[in-house]
Amino acid sequence: MAEKISKAKTENTYTEKELAAIEALKANKGTPKTAKELGVLTITLTSLITKANNGKPMAEGLERAEVIKTVDEGVCPVCGQKFKKTLYELK
Repeated sequence: MAEKISKAKTENTYTEKELAAIEALKANKGTPKTAKELGVLTITLTSLITKANNGKPMAEGLERAEVIKTVDEGVCPVCGQKFKKTLYELK
């Protein structure tokens, strides 16, 4: 039975979607954007954040992409509607 259990990966690697997300973040470096503005799914950005913080080494030739996630909350000055949006940027 123990032979069927696969071992967890010992290195972090990126999927094609994660690599595309990193490129989108690099293109907007220094400017926090929403996932929609970046054209990336939030689950992909969450995966990047998890891989940056899980302590596993990166696969050879890959750099760790550290994504900063901030939540912007406020009230529209025109209509008074409350808003909340999550912004992402590359460290």
